[in-house]
Amino acid sequence: MIYLDHHATTPCDPRVVEKMLPFFTSVFGNPAAIVHEHGRAASRAVEDARIAIARFFGVVSAEICFTAGATESNNIALRIVGRKDHAITSAIEHKSVLAPLHESGAELTILRPDREGFIAPEAVSAAIRSNTKLISIEAANGEIGTLQNIAAIGAIARERGILFHSDITQAAGKVPLDLTNVDLASFSAHKVYGPKGIGGLMVRRGIRVPPLIVGGGQERNLRSGTVNVPGVIGMAAALELRAAEMEEEARRLTALRNSLWDSIAAEIAGVSVHGPRDLRLPGNLNVSFERVEAESLILGMRRFSLSTGSACSTGERGPSRVLTAIGVGEAAAMGSIRVGLGTANTPEHAAMLVDDLERAVARLRQITP
Repeated sequence: MIYLDHHATTPCDPRVVEKMLPFFTSVFGNPAAIVHEHGRAASRAVEDARIAIARFFGVVSAEICFTAGATESNNIALRIVGRKDHAITSAIEHKSVLAPLHESGAELTILRPDREGFIAPEAVSAAIRSNTKLISIEAANGEIGTLQNIAAIGAIARERGILFHSDITQAAGKVPLDLTNVDLASFSAHKVYGPKGIGGLMVRRGIRVPPLIVGGGQERNLRSGTVNVPGVIGMAAALELRAAEMEEEARRLTALRNSLWDSIAAEIAGVSVHGPRDLRLPGNLNVSFERVEAESLILGMRRFSLSTGSACSTGERGPSRVLTAIGVGEAAAMGSIRVGLGTANTPEHAAMLVDDLERAVARLRQITP
């Protein structure tokens, strides 16, 4: 099986695993137990990792809080919104953003993207009210790859005195990010060749967020519970590797993605590509095929691991809400597949994918009215 679902998760880099291993065995202390050397050793490692992660994002270490993943980070960040507040978000945000905002009871303005998935900064500005407390716009969309202008949106929020949150999970470690005007940012390790079950929330100093989990007061009272030390070490190691390798990898994957895009369009009739050509995640491609249902197509692609969209919408039926939001018809949305290229993928994999898609699509069209 050739893995082409790197937006769902990524394999943990062996170099990351190597860095993590001692923290399962020899450096096993609880970092909160600083009365003895076992705990102090773990605490030093956690704080060194916090500094490394902060350096990667261009923030200070006191602004990094560790969580169990980006979904938890989003849930924590959005607790800052209350019933008397107004918040602005988009129709293509991750469910872990939209669900907490709906449950908050706040007034919501949900902006619709254009046909390529972009949220215009001008639309954000026009939606601001006197009681707007928070704007939450993702840095990148995990289905169609669209990269939002979070620097411009954040500048609008900063100028108007409004907090700006961004879910940067899909963008971090894949493209450069400017967090200068971002007040809260959610991220996760397993999207960047790190371990699952560990993530983080960047919270600017001076911003008070009610905790989601209370208890021992760890992570400066923002997230109680024993810190996942091996996970923290792994996340820091993964981001340090991304810092060194991201630029070259982005160039390679963009070229591979564009070549794949062109080959599919040239070899298979009735194909639509969703999302922008430029300002897109390097390894992302989302395509649909006329008269072909995506799940049947994926089942027929026996050599490849592919998906129809977000892995966090497991069990859902019906068209992708992201594709629906950008104006894709129901039939095309039901026929869309997402290709997520990663470090191990090659031009040979892309050529094999085109060949298999061509055969599978032709076969399904023969048996489908």
